[in-house]
Amino acid sequence: MQNVRMVVNMKKVIKTIRYMIFNKQNGTRIESINASLKASYGYNVGIAYNTFISEDVKIGDYSYVNSNSYIENCEIGKFCSISSGVYISPFEHNYHNKTTHPFLYNSFYGFITESPKLQRKKVIIGNDVLISLNAIIKEGIVIGDGAVIGAGAVVTKDVAPYEIVGGVPAKHLKFRFDSVDISKLRSDKFWEWEREKIIKNVDYLMNKIEKIK
Repeated sequence: MQNVRMVVNMKKVIKTIRYMIFNKQNGTRIESINASLKASYGYNVGIAYNTFISEDVKIGDYSYVNSNSYIENCEIGKFCSISSGVYISPFEHNYHNKTTHPFLYNSFYGFITESPKLQRKKVIIGNDVLISLNAIIKEGIVIGDGAVIGAGAVVTKDVAPYEIVGGVPAKHLKFRFDSVDISKLRSDKFWEWEREKIIKNVDYLMNKIEKIK
């Protein structure tokens, strides 16, 4: 038993070193060994401890995911803030079949000889999106730039840019800004600015000044 523990611990150490090398080479901050290195990570992406990222995920520059989240089958834009306990595109059981059990799709159970390749619709998340604690985003959902998903929300339909939604199922609460300001923000697209321009316009982004420098 002690030898088994030693082997497991050694594997963890080796995997941790691999992640340290990956972070140094790619400018990322991946702390979870459950995050696939085959996924696509932009610059300064942060993945906190014990978060699962599948290899079919793409995450844009400066976005981060906090601990104990589960992210698969999705594309995430730049500057997104994803909290702890968030589930994005978890596998959904088909209740239209005569059984909801996954043995119909997984050869592991021995009822079928080969697991079929399931066609799943990706979740598409825009830029500068905030997804709060314990939210669930269902398969195929599109979330617009600047949107906010409230804590504990279950998102079952698309979310418009700069819309705030919450509840189970998630419903429209309000928009972050009026239509004129939203139009300007969508035109500005600060997430596409060069780093130097963002630094110059921190006060603009914090609403301390009204014009972009």
